[in-house]
Amino acid sequence: MDDVGEGTPDDARVTAEAKPSPPPAPARDVDPMIGTVIAGRYRVERRLGEGGMGAVYRVEHTHMRKKLALKVLHREMTTQTEIVARFEREAMASAHIDHPNVAGATDFGKLEDGSFYLVLEYVEGTSLRTEIDKGPFSPYRAVHVSVQILAALRRAHELGIVHRDLKPENILLLEKDGDPDFVKVLDFGIARVPIGSLISGGDSGPSLTRAGMVYGTPEYMAPEQALGQAVDGRSDLYGTGVMLFEMLTGRRPYDNKDKVALLGQHVAGPIPSLRERAPVLNLSHELEVVVTRLLSKSPSDRYADASDAIDALQSMPLEGTPVLMLSSRNPSRRGGAVNVADNSGRYDVNIKSGPISPPVHTAEPSVSAVAPAPQFALPQPAITEPETKPKSRGALFAVLLVIIAAGVIGLVLFKKQGSAPTDTSSGKSTTNAPSTSTSTVASVTPLSPAELKDKADKALTAAESGNPQGLADLESLAATHDGDPVVLIDLAKAYSKSKRHVEAIGAVKRLITASPESATNAAIGPILDAALPSSADTVFNLLTGPMGAEGVPILFDIGYGNRGPANLRPRAKSALAEPEVQKVMPPAIKGVLELMKTGSCDGKKKVLDTYRKDLDARALPLLRPLTATTGCGPFFKNKDCWPCLHAAKYLDTVLKEIEARSKK
Repeated sequence: MDDVGEGTPDDARVTAEAKPSPPPAPARDVDPMIGTVIAGRYRVERRLGEGGMGAVYRVEHTHMRKKLALKVLHREMTTQTEIVARFEREAMASAHIDHPNVAGATDFGKLEDGSFYLVLEYVEGTSLRTEIDKGPFSPYRAVHVSVQILAALRRAHELGIVHRDLKPENILLLEKDGDPDFVKVLDFGIARVPIGSLISGGDSGPSLTRAGMVYGTPEYMAPEQALGQAVDGRSDLYGTGVMLFEMLTGRRPYDNKDKVALLGQHVAGPIPSLRERAPVLNLSHELEVVVTRLLSKSPSDRYADASDAIDALQSMPLEGTPVLMLSSRNPSRRGGAVNVADNSGRYDVNIKSGPISPPVHTAEPSVSAVAPAPQFALPQPAITEPETKPKSRGALFAVLLVIIAAGVIGLVLFKKQGSAPTDTSSGKSTTNAPSTSTSTVASVTPLSPAELKDKADKALTAAESGNPQGLADLESLAATHDGDPVVLIDLAKAYSKSKRHVEAIGAVKRLITASPESATNAAIGPILDAALPSSADTVFNLLTGPMGAEGVPILFDIGYGNRGPANLRPRAKSALAEPEVQKVMPPAIKGVLELMKTGSCDGKKKVLDTYRKDLDARALPLLRPLTATTGCGPFFKNKDCWPCLHAAKYLDTVLKEIEARSKK
């Protein structure tokens, strides 16, 4: 792949450890770094690769005897302040993410000659590019790799770091703890890194990205990235979607030797179907839905964050494969890696029809690689085409602007037509084609609120009776009446009835996002209860996020009541202790939790004084046993345990107040 700006040849990225060493180079080519000790503790053993901006070496820590990677910026590059700043930001990103699926940085400094160096984790494995080139992955393997990539991105995004250059060359697969496809995400060289907030929690500091600049690799670039607009974590989700598409089909969704035209496809081209691109592989409708959403043109149409994307991937049925168990809110679970007996299979036995038989995955010699690769490219405002360098960079940039403008117009028309409907009979995602008449914009007849409700309710009745057309009608209504509460709650009910629980929770999330007051809708509770046993991650994400204060009582009932599976109680109790949940916790729940924590009479009275007007029926099981006037004492247990609560019938009065409120 060709990056925007100068890059490092792919063959400089990896060195086959199992191959015989090349003949000794002539003396004039011997790298003076070999054999030296850097910073008094890193002995340079060999050069792994070199590019226009710097070189990467394998080193050994002289005291710990640990193999590491040393990335050195060429001396002449140190006069370029932006290059040095990006090198520093790469160091900051790699050091602070601290995730098992990210190759971490351990040291950063300056050599005597003024060159900067970065010390990184040294890992051995094979690039995802090498594996994809062998043929399509099985659905399980593709999902397994993607979940780990997303787990790494989730941690990066929590810190405000956006990778911006996700591609198979920057993903390394290695064997670890029995997992042959353990992921390491590499190369944060052009990442957006909020230096200030990483250091002190303050402002992110000056931006190195100028408005209108295009950074990244065209084949994997999100539309907003191609347009030079601001990016966030959802731009990385798009890059992940491109890689997932490529893993599943062996081909990228968009390919064009003309990089300007390629960017235009990302901005305005229709999203290709997995099953049309690779019909012989019989990929599922569920995979199609997830990939299509990841590749949505607008960031708001993609998953809200990496956790939501993980939930969607893990909830789908993958026939004949184990179930992934990574919690979307628990980044400590090996970043998504799981031990399985067969995690590397390709389509050697899964092809049900068709004339081709993609190659079977076979083991190959271990490959040593450095994370990140020696790619210190300074992105340029125009696309550089190595094969046929354009005569005029200005002319090429002008063409790019024309293509982008056309793409924006296409997006406007696309938005006016509405989202692509889903054909539930074939499982294909289809986009409205331009009309052959004089009008190229599909018109939607507006419905009155009463008409819309009647149509949605009829579609729900049909869906609940088992008629797939009912669900299709609801999906169509949701697309043409985006954010309508009546439509979305009926769509959520229909999904729930069909046991498509992740999509049901997704509809609830859309409902609450569009209309926050809808979080009190009584129909949401049964939908969540139905989803809890099989899609707990998705439910907890909703309860601890978009539902706000309305999600806290449900968490309480799961943790301390009889709601949901018993094995989820510890998780619910833990969620109630999270700072973000504490911020929105209703006083009634706070009061009950405080009563549970305090054991003294004075302590309980203090809690009652504070929350007396807020406590509800949840407090009654805790307070009624306190009415007993005996139970303490060394021998006959006839001493009052709670005298301060019984004085002046204080507790009796409080109980009557709570019972009266609970009956309303």
